[in-house]
Amino acid sequence: MERMCERVADSEYHQIHHFISESPWSAREVFDTVALQTSEVLSTCGKVGLLIDESSHLKKGTKSVGVARQYSGTIGKVDNCQVAVYAGLSSGNHYGLIDTALYLPKEWTTDTKRCKKAGIPEAHRKYKTKPELALDIVKRQKANGVKFDWVGGDGLYGNAPDFLQGLDMLGLLFVIDVHSDQRIYTQPPLIKIPEAKPGRGRNTTSYKCEEKSVEVRQFAAAITDNEWHNIDIREGTKGTVKCKAHVCKVYTWQAGAPTSVERVLVIRKTQTATGEEMKYALSNAKDGQYSTKELVQMQAQRYFVERSFQDAKEQMGMSQYQVRGWLAWHHHMALVMRSMQFILNEKILFQKEIPLLSAYDIREVMANLYARKGTTYDEVMAQMKQRHKQRQDDIERNRGDN
Repeated sequence: MERMCERVADSEYHQIHHFISESPWSAREVFDTVALQTSEVLSTCGKVGLLIDESSHLKKGTKSVGVARQYSGTIGKVDNCQVAVYAGLSSGNHYGLIDTALYLPKEWTTDTKRCKKAGIPEAHRKYKTKPELALDIVKRQKANGVKFDWVGGDGLYGNAPDFLQGLDMLGLLFVIDVHSDQRIYTQPPLIKIPEAKPGRGRNTTSYKCEEKSVEVRQFAAAITDNEWHNIDIREGTKGTVKCKAHVCKVYTWQAGAPTSVERVLVIRKTQTATGEEMKYALSNAKDGQYSTKELVQMQAQRYFVERSFQDAKEQMGMSQYQVRGWLAWHHHMALVMRSMQFILNEKILFQKEIPLLSAYDIREVMANLYARKGTTYDEVMAQMKQRHKQRQDDIERNRGDN
C-alpha cells in the first residue's frame, strides 16, 4: 500500500488500509459478480470448464489467518504458509479465477480464541478438507447461475471419492486427474458380503471385492502402440500442442461400498524436454458420449488454471499482501479476481487487433499511463509492439520446426 501511495495521485495510505482491512464491503458479492461476468464473456468462446485447484502463499509468523506448517505446492515441500482452494473458468486460451475458499487446518478450527482474533465468522470455523471446500465452491457457482460444461481438477480431487460422488449427484460432467497409483477394474468386479464361516468368531458384515484391481500406470504400460490415438490438443505459442491418448471404460470401487462405479479412463502421453509425461483422469461421461479428442481436450484444459495462478501472482500481486485477518484476505483476493476479469475482457475485446495481448502487457499500459509520470501512450504501445513482434517471430520459427 505504501508503494501504491507513492505512485498513485490523490491516494492516501490510511484510506486504502481501511478499504482492505476494515471496510464492510462484501467480497462474496464481488466473487459472484466476477464469476457471472466471466461466465458470460467466455460463453462466446466455446465450451467452458470449471477448473478446481489449490495454491499456497508463503507467510511468516502465526497470526495470518489460516497460516500453518503445511504442504506448499508453490515450493513443493512443507513450510509456513496459507493454502486456499480456487476455482477458475476457462475456454480455449482464455481463463480467469472466479472464487476461492481459504483452507483452515484443524489447529485453527479447534482454537476458538484464535479464530475470533482473526475475524473468522462462526459459520466458517468448522474443519473442512480441500475436496469438501471444492464441492462447496462448485455448488455455490452452480446456484449462482454460472455456466460451465464440465468440472476439472488435479489428483487431490480425483482421488476423493466423496467429491466425485458429489459431482455425480449434481448431474455435472467431470474430467478430473487421478494419481498414477489409482486402482481400477477392467470388468465389473464381483462385490459381496462373504458367507459366514462355521464355528465361533465374528462374521464379516462389510462388502468385499472378489476381483483383482490394477494401478492405472500398470494398465497404461500394457497398452499396445496401435491402441494410442494421435491428438491435437490446441494451438500454443510454440505451435500445435500434441499428444497420444487412450480412452476406455473402467470401474472403480471404494472399500466397503456395495457396488462399483463405471467411469471413463483418459490417459494422455506427451513428449517433453525431459522425457515422456503421462497424465491420468477419470470421467463420468457415458461410454461413447464424447470422442477421445473431446475428453483429452477437457483434461488438458487444466493447464490454464496454472496460467491463472501465474498471472495472478506475477501481475496482480496475489501473494504480495501483508494483511492478517479473514476479511482483509478475502477483500484482497476479490480485488485480484476483479483485476483478472478486467484483463480477460481486454484480451477478448482486442483479440483481432492485438492477438498476443497478455496480462503483462495490460499491466504495463496501466502502470505507465496511470501510475508512472512522464511516459506517453505512444511510447507504451511501441514497447508492447516490439514484444509482440519477438513473440510472433518465435511462433513462426516453431511452426517451421513442426
